Amino acid sequence: MDTAGFELFYRAHHGRLATVLAATTGDLHVARDEDPLSRPIGWWLKEADTRIDGAFEAAFAGTGPDRRRWQLLSSLAAGPASRQDIAAALDGFDDSAGIQVVVDELVERGWVEQEHHRLRLTPAGAQRHAELATRVDGVRRRVAGALPQEEYAALVRLLARLVRGLD
Repeated sequence: MDTAGFELFYRAHHGRLATVLAATTGDLHVARDEDPLSRPIGWWLKEADTRIDGAFEAAFAGTGPDRRRWQLLSSLAAGPASRQDIAAALDGFDDSAGIQVVVDELVERGWVEQEHHRLRLTPAGAQRHAELATRVDGVRRRVAGALPQEEYAALVRLLARLVRGLD
């Protein structure tokens, strides 16, 4: 195996030694032989989210919007909503002020309009949503395809139970 451009790092965790390859760009990769239990659940959650964000970033490259703008377009594709409803729906991704900045940006782009305190997609926004939906579907298929269907469903149920248990 050609190791040019790679450095070998060793990480001790809970008395175990885990081998991690790091590209010279700084990207960390989990070694195939690493015991998953050698890292805490928080690390895995953050790493999974980072990789999902990266997949969305790659899918949206050159299109203009990012994952946050997609989430807002997708929320409004389901139907008109107030700014408060949108902020509540996306509160796990950004604070209310951040969501309002994105709303204002999408209004300025002509993808969203506000009428009588309700936000909705414009025809241009609906078209943009449709164009991006195929890219999003590809990312979602890739994420879901990383595990057999039953395991993916079990993982989602377990994460939901974990979230509810930490309320």
